[in-house]
Amino acid sequence: MRGEKRIETAPGNMWTKGVEKQKDGFIFTLEAEKDAEASLLLYTKEGVLEIPFLQEGRKGNLLSMAVKGICEHPLKYNYKINGEVVQDDYAKILYHTASFGEKDENICCGYLENKFSWSDGAFTPIELCNSVLYKLQVRSFTKSKTSKVRHKGTFQGVQEKLEYLKDLGITGVLLMPAYEYREIQKPRIRGKAGEHPAEEAAADKRVNCWGYTEDACYFAPKAAFCATQNPAKEFADMVNAFHEAGLECMMEFYFGKHTALTKMLDVLRYWKITYHIDGFHIMGEGISQELFMKDPLLADCKLFFHDIDGSCVFHGKVPKFKNAAEYNEGFLYSMRHVLKGDENMTEEFMFRQKRNPLCNGVINYMADQDGFTVMDMVSYEERHNEANGEGNQDGISYNCSWNCGAEGSTRKTSIKELRLKQMKNAFSLLLFSQGTPLIFQGDEWGNTQKGNNNVWCQDNELSWIDWNGRKNQEKLWEFVKRAIQIRKENPILHWEKELKGSDYQALGYPDMSYHGKQAWYVEKDKDTRSLGIMYCNEYAGKASEFLFLAFNFHWIEHEIALPGAENEIKWQVLLSTETEKEEKISEGTEVTGKTIEVPPRTVMILAGKQEQDVCGFGSILKRLQGTSF
Repeated sequence: MRGEKRIETAPGNMWTKGVEKQKDGFIFTLEAEKDAEASLLLYTKEGVLEIPFLQEGRKGNLLSMAVKGICEHPLKYNYKINGEVVQDDYAKILYHTASFGEKDENICCGYLENKFSWSDGAFTPIELCNSVLYKLQVRSFTKSKTSKVRHKGTFQGVQEKLEYLKDLGITGVLLMPAYEYREIQKPRIRGKAGEHPAEEAAADKRVNCWGYTEDACYFAPKAAFCATQNPAKEFADMVNAFHEAGLECMMEFYFGKHTALTKMLDVLRYWKITYHIDGFHIMGEGISQELFMKDPLLADCKLFFHDIDGSCVFHGKVPKFKNAAEYNEGFLYSMRHVLKGDENMTEEFMFRQKRNPLCNGVINYMADQDGFTVMDMVSYEERHNEANGEGNQDGISYNCSWNCGAEGSTRKTSIKELRLKQMKNAFSLLLFSQGTPLIFQGDEWGNTQKGNNNVWCQDNELSWIDWNGRKNQEKLWEFVKRAIQIRKENPILHWEKELKGSDYQALGYPDMSYHGKQAWYVEKDKDTRSLGIMYCNEYAGKASEFLFLAFNFHWIEHEIALPGAENEIKWQVLLSTETEKEEKISEGTEVTGKTIEVPPRTVMILAGKQEQDVCGFGSILKRLQGTSF
């Protein structure tokens, strides 16, 4: 082969796994067991050139070889280990020809020049307490024709929706796996291979749309999510556009139990440096929170873990930038119980609603990729996963949902109105709780998956977001947008640390307080399903201003006491989840008297303005009657 005469090899330096470019060639470094036979495969115009790794270039389980004389551009290569062609798991780019969901046996690795044009130098990280996050899957977010973007199902398609996200009030987007992973998985059928041919054939056709698999190349943006032939540039352009719009871009990474911690750290550092990623949701087994949280390069990166105790990692010292957060379904299940009106939920509601640990944040959500969407949460009580080909046995069996009177779609106006109201209530629980709210794609207008709570293998209209839903559920979308706006306008609703429930600044009112049938007191028996929460906005710099959140998840009307002497605070309704038919107090209406009547299954947000001096002895006595925590 003519190319062979130009090639020179020597032991490499082992400093960097993968490929490192030198002035006169490349250094290839990979991991291979001691007795393994390893070769470099170079793909040239003349054919495939195989170059065995030199044993002089081995230290431990690392093989490193410097190669001079490679003239091919772009560089395309693979490795052969013990006779099997494999990709470099540190490759920064993959070349292949198959479309999403198709098998491709002709995959090879490439070298990334990393010449991107950035204009995000002035972009600064957004604090967790000020964040409103939105989670999406790149392909399903815009793949439907209803998305009306030019480049459907791609990074460019997401970029085309930036103005929509910004208009909604989102501050950052969390991408489900957007790196290279194998969509066609090996069949996971019980028994030996060949025992169940029909099931194996069906499983072999299923496409892993989500990417939660360890069969992945973690360093390379997913080419199947690209509208161009340059995935690295397209991904970088998308992130740059996010930052220019003032939004953060974060990524999810799922690491298998066999993935080394050093590799995990290499992955996150690489995406931070190369693509300016703002945060990571780190998933999988064997995750070392302390390793990531104490890494200086990731100090201004958001880091989400399933469980976390920041006080243990930082030994009680509060970090200057609270970047780590707990990400699990605790808030989801508790608040779904509250939403349904289940018994014995008052104390759990109070705990989840104000939870905001000192050394780490909390990511709150009412729906995620696992389980029902917000619309399906109020439309189905049983999963309907028949389309997945597993006899409806896959997916979460317990969804903590209530269908409002009918399973699935219905024509009954009363049920439709109740579902809309319950979705508004769900977003009220999410957006008016402390911690960081996260909205799952399409939930803001009631996107449905027809009761399928595990659409990981549905690359079709079942998992693709139906953008017509915004027109069909315009009232819900407007409500969510308004709720986000109210949250942003009132920092006391998303304070940097947990509120104390006491008047520690001697302002006349505690920073937050609870109220029931009587002011300053909430009954916590099993039948209690309503309460009020008052915030003194002066703690957030807004003198003489208050907020009052009235929650009633009972199916009957309840009266909730308003604190303070009568007419001491002038109250006005900011937002309500009431339906038009039952609306007693419209938004903008002043509320007089010592109580407010809250309709069944309704949340109301009131803004208050102090009209009188609250420092008189009589007023103080009223406020010292006792708060309930």
